Amino acid sequence: MSVTLVHPRPKFAPARLTEPPPSGYLHIAAAVEPPDGIGRPGHSRDKTHLLDVLRAEAEDLASLVEVKRASVYRAAAVAPTVGLHSDTAHPARYDVVVLVETRTPQDIDQVQDSAACLRLHRRLEQAAGDVHVMAARCDKCVADVGRSQEGLFQFSYFVGDDPELTAELWEHLAGWYAAETGLDNSLLLQPLDGTTSDYCFVGHAHWDLSLAAVALRQFSKPSFYRFLQPTLKENRTTVMPVLYHLVRLRDR
Repeated sequence: MSVTLVHPRPKFAPARLTEPPPSGYLHIAAAVEPPDGIGRPGHSRDKTHLLDVLRAEAEDLASLVEVKRASVYRAAAVAPTVGLHSDTAHPARYDVVVLVETRTPQDIDQVQDSAACLRLHRRLEQAAGDVHVMAARCDKCVADVGRSQEGLFQFSYFVGDDPELTAELWEHLAGWYAAETGLDNSLLLQPLDGTTSDYCFVGHAHWDLSLAAVALRQFSKPSFYRFLQPTLKENRTTVMPVLYHLVRLRDR
C-alpha cells in the first residue's frame, strides 16, 4: 500500500530527510495531572515537587557513560487528536515526559537497569495513573531536535494499521509542518524490535515559538482541515499530539 493524499499540493511535498542519529531513545511518559480531554494540565504543588525530583534523577542519568542526555518535559497543552479517532487507541494525555538519549540503542537495557532510572520510573509509577515506556531508535529524521531551554516541544503519538504506511505518511506530515509552520526539525522514533508499545511511532519536534504562535500557525491554516486531517483519516491513522516545555536542569 502507498499513502493516499487528499487535496495534495506541490507545496506539501514530503520532507527532505537526513541520516537519523545513531542514538537509542528511552521515552517515559506519564499522566500525572492530565486535563479532562484536551487543554492545559494541572500544576499542583505536588506536581512541581515531582518535576524537581525528576530533574535531579535526570541529572544522575545524564552522568552515565551510556547516556548522551536526559531531558524532562512538562506539558503545556494536550492538543486535539488528529485523523482517525480510534476507540481502540490508548489516549495520549501525558503531561510529564522523560526522554533519555543513549549513545546506541544497545545501551538502553543497561540504562534501564541503572539505579537512577529505576528510581525515576518508581517515582512516576507512584505519582501517575498511566505510565508508558518505549525503548526506541530513530527511524526517520528531518534534522535533530535541539535542546534549547526556550520554545515549545511536541511529542506526537501515532497509531496506524500499517507501520510502513504510517512512516511514509509522516514524511508528508513533516512536509506540511515545514511549509505551514516553519518547522525545520523532526524525529520519528520507532519502538525497538521486541519492545511492547501502544504506539507504532512517537514523533518529536521543537519550535522556537510560544504555544499561542504554534497553535495559530496550525489551526488557522485551511490546509489543516482540507489536507492534513482528511489525509490522516483516509490512511486510517491517528495522531495524538501533546505540546511541552523543557524543565530546566540546574547549573552544574
